[in-house]
Amino acid sequence: MAFSFKKDYRAILSVFNFRLLFILVETVLIYFLYKNYKINFNIDFTIMSIAIVFPLVFSITSAYQRRQDAINLFLEFRNKIIDLTNIFYAVEGIKEKEYNELFTLLQQVQSLLIKYLVFENDEKIFDQIRSQRKQVLYLIDSYKNFFNEREKDSLIRIKNELFLSAEKVRGIKIHGTPISLKKYCLIFIYFSPFLYNSQSFVSASSSNIENFMPLFFVLVVSFVLMALYNIQDYIENPFDQEGLDDLKIDNLKVGKVEGLFD
Repeated sequence: MAFSFKKDYRAILSVFNFRLLFILVETVLIYFLYKNYKINFNIDFTIMSIAIVFPLVFSITSAYQRRQDAINLFLEFRNKIIDLTNIFYAVEGIKEKEYNELFTLLQQVQSLLIKYLVFENDEKIFDQIRSQRKQVLYLIDSYKNFFNEREKDSLIRIKNELFLSAEKVRGIKIHGTPISLKKYCLIFIYFSPFLYNSQSFVSASSSNIENFMPLFFVLVVSFVLMALYNIQDYIENPFDQEGLDDLKIDNLKVGKVEGLFD
């Protein structure tokens, strides 16, 4: 129960950052500016749906779909390692030594991919993965005398699918939600207090303008919009291990218990 409470507490606090603080301060300042100078004009809230809500929902949906695709592709990469080593070991004449040699090489590929995804956005690391692809092919080819044509075709096919999965995961990392859409959405979120503050004065009666209910309303709107933007920003990169909804790579990767013989 304590663990669940701690996790929920972290999830709530994760939306707080400098952007959220900035828009709340901006909302308060604009509120008192409008109130002091009696600024009010009627705004159709439909424009807010078009300018903010729709692109924000689209961005969140896009980021979530990238996360789900990343999970599926990393699981595919993981399973291809297991499939490749299992088929290799099932070939008559292949011993534990040869099996361990292939499995160790594939674990090196996995470690490089994880390093590329989690720690560094360095294309030189991915070049090493592509170089390891040749090493895997050379290793398999060095035992070709043990394979029949069907086994050879299966090994080459799964090897290609394994590295294709790695390429697709890389594609997800380097191609995020369109930057122009995110910037457009953020600009209009910062602009929203100018519209909502004015609308709150128009909607309020003269008897309750002096209280802070209109301010509370626009603060809630500003908080919700920026909190949703921050959530989208956190799930935008599902690999960096900084957000609560990132890929649990340590739980997904292939471990020694699934491969190497003692």
